[in-house]
Amino acid sequence: MKFLKKIALLVVALIAFAPASAMANDNYDIKIIKGSNINLVSQASRVPVLIQNNYDTDVRVLVHVSTSNLRVRLPQTTSVVVAANSTVNAVIPVQAVANGEVELTVWLTSFSGVRLGPDTVVTMHVIGNAEAIALGSLGGLVLILLLVGSIRMLRRRKLA
Repeated sequence: MKFLKKIALLVVALIAFAPASAMANDNYDIKIIKGSNINLVSQASRVPVLIQNNYDTDVRVLVHVSTSNLRVRLPQTTSVVVAANSTVNAVIPVQAVANGEVELTVWLTSFSGVRLGPDTVVTMHVIGNAEAIALGSLGGLVLILLLVGSIRMLRRRKLA
């Protein structure tokens, strides 16, 4: 019985005086580097996510992304291999559904599901039909120039 009490006291002492970094396993050397705001001006594109690996070995992680609303469509996870002591630009395919502002919450996990570091929030401005607007405007301008040129040519024929 005395032996069990001594072991219990030893365990309590170890837990009480252990450093906080040894107790919490959330201090990882792989993290997402927050970038600037993103402007999405097409129906489909790829969003860059910068991942830094400070370990001496390659690390394979899953990049998870969730949205604040349904203005964009994207995959739930993307697998990325980050080389040792380097930074990789992971690209996540995105499809625009509607125009507006979207906040993307990005986080990393291992393949076993352990969360690696804190979440990162990236703001994205979506203008999904910008290409169509630009092409329509250019086409309208060409039609106006053709119409004005034709009218000028017909007036010159009448005068001559």
